[in-house]
Amino acid sequence: MKLLKLEFFKCRRRKILLVCAAVLAAELLWFGMYLTRQDAEDLIQGWMLLFYNLALIDAIILPISVATISSRNCELEHKGASLKLLETMVTPGRLYGAKLAWGALVLAALLIVRTGAFAVMGVAADFHGAIPWGRFAIFTAISWAVSMMVYALQQGLSLRFQNQAVALVAGIFGSFVGTMSMLFPPALVRCVPWGYYGLLSLVRMEWDPATRFTQFFWQWPQPMDLALLCLWAAVFLLVGRALFVRKEV
Repeated sequence: MKLLKLEFFKCRRRKILLVCAAVLAAELLWFGMYLTRQDAEDLIQGWMLLFYNLALIDAIILPISVATISSRNCELEHKGASLKLLETMVTPGRLYGAKLAWGALVLAALLIVRTGAFAVMGVAADFHGAIPWGRFAIFTAISWAVSMMVYALQQGLSLRFQNQAVALVAGIFGSFVGTMSMLFPPALVRCVPWGYYGLLSLVRMEWDPATRFTQFFWQWPQPMDLALLCLWAAVFLLVGRALFVRKEV
């Protein structure tokens, strides 16, 4: 607990809150602009439209956002003899765990606030039906789980390399690949860590070329995909932790 408090103390001037606010503003603006191009008939499926687009927005924005948050937290350890001093008081494994817990709390707070903001947007846009809080909770949990898998990868890179450009380039690459993966077959998407934002989406879309009508429908994630997500997360966590523990300081 003391190490976790220390992580929040160290990041008090790292503008993490500003980064999270920028992420939230970008997602709200993106979907808000999308809504302005929809007619009344499209908004009948408003809540499903929202969840479908949120998965796409997550695949574009969250990989680079997670990379930025992780980098802002980890770059302090590379300045001066900070890491050497810290390791005189605590083992590298515990330090790695504290940073991971810090990231989990920050991402959870960001996604919970986002859920409330998009629920309000849906009500303001007069979506049909009540707010699907249960589906919002599941979607938020999935987004958090995928983001933590990506965060484990990004934290490993941020702690391993002093030049934070390596981690940020990986985040930019993840945003590109995650977006493109939504056009791939599911079997191929399972091999792309950033593609799980779209793979585990609660809403699927079917477009009829004859009638030119788009139909959305609910779909629960496959158990195998959830298991693969846990496998990716475990690999990134164990490899990243092992590299950090063996890192010479």
